[in-house]
Amino acid sequence: MTDQEIAPFVGKPVRLTLADGRVLAGTLHGHGDAGHHGHVHYAVVSDPVNKGDAPVTEMIHGGDRIATIEDASSDPAAVERQQH
Repeated sequence: MTDQEIAPFVGKPVRLTLADGRVLAGTLHGHGDAGHHGHVHYAVVSDPVNKGDAPVTEMIHGGDRIATIEDASSDPAAVERQQH
C-alpha cells in the first residue's frame, strides 16, 4: 500500500495483513522517514501478552509491506490501552 492510503489509519485501531500473510491488530503509529531511506516506518502496538508487561510493538518498514488494512475500532482487542 502507499503511504497516502495508510495515512488515514495512523493513530487508529486497525487490523492489517502484511505482504507475507501475517495478520496484526492494534493501534497504528507512523514514524516518518526518520532514516531518510525512502520509506515511512509504521508500528502496530497491541496490549501486552502478560499483564504488567510492556505493550507489544511490531515495526513495519515501509507501506509496501502492508497488503490490506481495515478499521478495527469496534474490536476491543485491537484498541491500544494506555499503561498506568
